[in-house]
Amino acid sequence: MFRYSEEDGAYLAKRNGIEFVCEEPSGELEKLARELADCYEDRLPEIAAYILPGLEGLFGGLTAEELASALGTPQIDLDASVITYLEQTLDESHIFVLEFDGALEIFLEFTMDG
Repeated sequence: MFRYSEEDGAYLAKRNGIEFVCEEPSGELEKLARELADCYEDRLPEIAAYILPGLEGLFGGLTAEELASALGTPQIDLDASVITYLEQTLDESHIFVLEFDGALEIFLEFTMDG
């Protein structure tokens, strides 16, 4: 499932339009990647609702539905339990980062870089 990327210095895999990253693949991480890929679309409305308050000062008037469609391809770091949105379309200067626990059951912290 995972292939080493010299450019990224990590192992990468794609499933259901999601890019997964880890330092050293294992059967447990492959199982987690499959589980996250299977539940991501169902959890996307909750992800957007969690992130939205952190964006109100920058993108006022944005709805959760608009945010969900603007997030783009997620990259999930399996080692750190972090979703990174490198391709969000709201602007060109920010990267959105969301920490989570479990199979996207609990969202812990949202930050923006850039």
